[in-house]
Amino acid sequence: MNYDGIVLVAPTSFGYTKFSEFSSVWFAGGALQEMIAKTGIEKNQIDGLSISSFSLAPDTAPSVVERLGLTLRWLDDIPFGGASGIIAAKRAARTIQNGDANLIACIAADTLGPSDFEKLVANFSNATRDASFPYGAAGPNLAFALMTEGYMQKYGAEREDFAQISVEQRYNANHYPPALLGHKSLSTEDYLNARPVVEPLRLFDCVMPC
Repeated sequence: MNYDGIVLVAPTSFGYTKFSEFSSVWFAGGALQEMIAKTGIEKNQIDGLSISSFSLAPDTAPSVVERLGLTLRWLDDIPFGGASGIIAAKRAARTIQNGDANLIACIAADTLGPSDFEKLVANFSNATRDASFPYGAAGPNLAFALMTEGYMQKYGAEREDFAQISVEQRYNANHYPPALLGHKSLSTEDYLNARPVVEPLRLFDCVMPC
């Protein structure tokens, strides 16, 4: 599978703060504004949007389009958390190749207070919650630990293989000034010696809020 004719431009990080009074749509709008400024395009040239958020409510993906003043041919709503960047890029690329859009903005934005996040992970998925409730487990780490263990058993992967992901991600962050952890290095040894969360997952396998 190739991505001929696809160009990925204007990577943007906008306005991270631990707590904020602003909505997810406000952050999405800020990201869009910076993307437009970086590229010099006109907003009316954007005819596709991929939006990822756990906290859009009471807004929806269509209402985000309206509030941002966009006129689109294609819209995608992908509530997949940290995987959304890759999913959005792949779907956007295929959409452009198929002629359903020419220029797509891929944006993720969330605003969650401490109590909001607790509610979110407690209801990570009905299947996970119902299956794990008797054991007192909640949130995504348990589910991803089971997936990781299954992958390791099926393909013979070792923790050193997964270390490459975290180490390379941190290396990239070290070279991107807006990155949240861009000022900290991470070695393979740091990864392997980190405290366990849910075996085989350890600290640097998990996103910070989880």
